[in-house]
Amino acid sequence: MDRTQASALHPALLPLGTDVGPWRVVGWGGQGVYGAVYQAVRAGAEPAHPVALKLALLPRDPRFARERELLARVEHPSIPRLLDSGEWQHPLGTVHPYIVMEWVDGTPLYEWVQEHQPAPEQVVRLLAQTARALEALHAQGAVHRDVKGGNVLVRRSDGRAMLVDFGSGIHSGAATLTPPGAWTGTPAYRSAESSLFSLRHMRDVAARYSDKPTDDLYALGVTAYRLITGTYPELSDPFKDEVGVWQLGEMNSPPPSALVPQIDPQLDTLIVRMLRVHPEERGTARELAEALEQVSERITLQRAPPQMTPQPAEMSSSTRPSPPPAVSRMRAPPRWPQAMAAATALMLSAWAGWAVRDGILAMPSATRPEAADSEREEASTVGLGDTASRAPTSSAPDASVPEVMAEDSLPEPREGQATPDAKGRCPRKGQLALNGGCWVRLGLEREDCEGSGYVFTSQCYGPVLSNPRHRQPTSDPGSQP
Repeated sequence: MDRTQASALHPALLPLGTDVGPWRVVGWGGQGVYGAVYQAVRAGAEPAHPVALKLALLPRDPRFARERELLARVEHPSIPRLLDSGEWQHPLGTVHPYIVMEWVDGTPLYEWVQEHQPAPEQVVRLLAQTARALEALHAQGAVHRDVKGGNVLVRRSDGRAMLVDFGSGIHSGAATLTPPGAWTGTPAYRSAESSLFSLRHMRDVAARYSDKPTDDLYALGVTAYRLITGTYPELSDPFKDEVGVWQLGEMNSPPPSALVPQIDPQLDTLIVRMLRVHPEERGTARELAEALEQVSERITLQRAPPQMTPQPAEMSSSTRPSPPPAVSRMRAPPRWPQAMAAATALMLSAWAGWAVRDGILAMPSATRPEAADSEREEASTVGLGDTASRAPTSSAPDASVPEVMAEDSLPEPREGQATPDAKGRCPRKGQLALNGGCWVRLGLEREDCEGSGYVFTSQCYGPVLSNPRHRQPTSDPGSQP
């Protein structure tokens, strides 16, 4: 291969037939933030069952060693098995690590429920299986750090929930790669305690949040709430207590039962429990898995047809025992509220680039990298042992550009933004003083907040601008056009 051909070869766009270690690329899987996933088989063993080969986009990416070690520690039927790992040398000399996992032929959780309209016990069973996977992970001192619907695939062969994408995961003794002040994960699923940590340490440039199993459980609660109701739960606005410490109240959103009355009462309680602000009230993955399994079994028994027993001839139909009432099937949320929300978002698009100023909207800039978009996780990811996106791959990414982590740091004040007074108070009631700027909650769904505001503590905020009459002119009024 000449140098021109070699330079055109990129880890994100390997041609079919390329050998990576003992594995041969036979299909495309998708591209994530840090790696590309291919369908591969052992070279010389075709035809064979495919595997998922994840190749690092950047040379010697240390995340792959951490992910390999994490997967090597855990063995569970709802976690893809680690099969191999190694390094692939690019023809120009750069070395890219890879890991090989069990190929999961499945559908992302939210999409699967929308397509199949499953019975309630099936939905609860999938949540229980995901909780069991987290139990196995936490038992090994590991945390997934990106639990969400897009990272749970429902396997086609047997309907089992498979927890995937361990690229953000961390285990005891692993090197910390996230810089201070940053946060890894998907903002819509960020735990209350992680958000509070950022608020309480906003001036400490060396502060680093340490993820715990309870962060995974909160994210599982968000997944369950979104799965059942079709919406994301929201926390209350942050506030300072009597000694000036930032606090958060409990969930501002109603419990799932207020939106889906037919939900099982115990399942409703479990979801609210996972979303508690105080992490110690969530319990453990094992406790939640056991409780979810009990709910699934009980619903199954309630839905089972009554036993056919011989009836005495003299027994009238009015005295015969009646079967238990049927439990309605778990249905995906109706589409018309989503259509209304989309129409509202379209009307708001006239305001979409604007932040609130005295009840009027004014232009802000984007506040978070696209990689942190909570809706990216709902893209279909079929057949992978790792999550990948549907982003177009017609051109290879520039490997010289550092990768952008999905992080949710505090927003910096923008030009012309109102600032709190010496006592930390903003000009108007209901405005939030945050990191030296004044912010107000926007009436936008989390999906529509990207680019129009800032998602923090699971809600959408926009910057409050200073009174324009107090601004200095930016051009000479006497100048001719």
